[in-house]
Amino acid sequence: MRRALFMTLIILIGLPIANATQISADTEDSTSGTLSGEYTVESGATWTVSGDYDIEEGTTITVEDGATMVISGSMNAVAEPMLNLAGTANVLVDVDYLGEQGVLRIEFAEEILYGIDIEINNESTVGWTGTQFDWNGSLDVESITVNITTNPFQISSIESVTLSPQMNSPVLLTADQLSGNGTSLVIPDRSNAWSIDVQGTLIVSGSVFGAGITCHGMCSLDGANMSSTGPIEVFGEISVMDSTLNGGISDEDIIIWDDAEISWTNSTGTGDMTDNWVNILTTRTIGVQNGYVVFYGYEMGYDSVSTSPLGDNSTFEASNMGDNVIEIAIDERDRMVRWQDGAGVIHEESASALVVLSTPWGDYEQQINDLPKVNHFDVVLDLPMLTFDSLVESDDEGSVNTRLGVMATVTNSGDAPATFLIPCTANGNDANIGLSLPYTAEAGETVEIPMNWDSANEGELTLECSIFVPYHFEGYQVVDVGTASTNPVTWSEDEDNSSNLALPITIGAVLAIGIFAFIARRNMDA
Repeated sequence: MRRALFMTLIILIGLPIANATQISADTEDSTSGTLSGEYTVESGATWTVSGDYDIEEGTTITVEDGATMVISGSMNAVAEPMLNLAGTANVLVDVDYLGEQGVLRIEFAEEILYGIDIEINNESTVGWTGTQFDWNGSLDVESITVNITTNPFQISSIESVTLSPQMNSPVLLTADQLSGNGTSLVIPDRSNAWSIDVQGTLIVSGSVFGAGITCHGMCSLDGANMSSTGPIEVFGEISVMDSTLNGGISDEDIIIWDDAEISWTNSTGTGDMTDNWVNILTTRTIGVQNGYVVFYGYEMGYDSVSTSPLGDNSTFEASNMGDNVIEIAIDERDRMVRWQDGAGVIHEESASALVVLSTPWGDYEQQINDLPKVNHFDVVLDLPMLTFDSLVESDDEGSVNTRLGVMATVTNSGDAPATFLIPCTANGNDANIGLSLPYTAEAGETVEIPMNWDSANEGELTLECSIFVPYHFEGYQVVDVGTASTNPVTWSEDEDNSSNLALPITIGAVLAIGIFAFIARRNMDA
């Protein structure tokens, strides 16, 4: 038992201890060595690193709000770098006149499984695969450029280049001794080996390799040499002046999130297909009144894409159901609103949109010529506003099954037309008003709608009519006063007056006979 406890104690003692260092006063490290563990620069303190230090993997540095970190020396990840290759890379190899003939050997960091093209001095090898590539030729030159076209299905990196002149000793060039367009130094696992979280201020005039940097406060790169640090993520502010960024395999050297700020002066980024910086919105949504509103986006984001019709909860997440918010850009590239490419040219999204509410009253649209480059904005549609002014009967008495004229008056005080129906009831029962077609009221117009009301029943009836509002307007107010009524109308049967017609009919018949006899007699005399 004691032996087991002893062995457990030995194991615990042998485990690495995560060092936590609090820097609470102004401190300068000006020598050299290795840093590891967790470092916190507390508010009010300044930590200056003017020496040359290797940084162990997993090391974290937090610069609190009100604190400052200055890097005027070097802070480099312990891992040996690799030279990452872009789609097209021009690798510059310093030869320095080693000999008339020899071999240039390229050691790739990982086996090339998908064919790449390699061209040296107009000699091309197409679809090459493997781990070592040898070229034979003259080494009696200052430098040799190796032009490589990589395969999009595999990330390609160079570990080293060996120059072997005839009758002379080989010369090994590590990745950090190589350069060229379309190349960048990265650490072996291609992710940041250590990190700096800046809540306060970071000032870099030296060199940094392999760090993941997040700027919530202020970051200043002035004469800095940043390698395998991409992308630096900025939520606050960053200034880049007279600096070189060799970001690594990321698509951009710096990401500016939302309304963070950047200034870029006389500096060089990774270049080629890697942007100097991009401005990305963390979210991109619009607020609408209900779930029947649809959004159409045009020429959005980095790739100028157009969307399909998008409605409330286009992400199909239960938590977003019914929140009247449309997610208009799910993909990160669709949320990129401005960027500076590898050549230093600034671009800006030029997007537009159409917001539509389709209803039985008509289609209501809002054209957005310049889509706002913000996280969220609300859309207000121009809609009608109807008021049922009056419903006036032509008489207070009516005959059963006989039409009685009624005039309805409706005013549209809104900003858009409406084509609507007016259903009616009489004492709670459906009423026949002889009206089945919808009526249209333009914006700012008052319309009179004639009706013909009849009843099959006797009695005192009141006609009540209302403007029918489709469910598509849920959440909108499009009717001020929606109902109107007539005064009571008394309906009765017409009296039967057939007996009173006997005398007129008899007189008419006698006159007709007399006239017939007169005409007949005159014809006989003739």
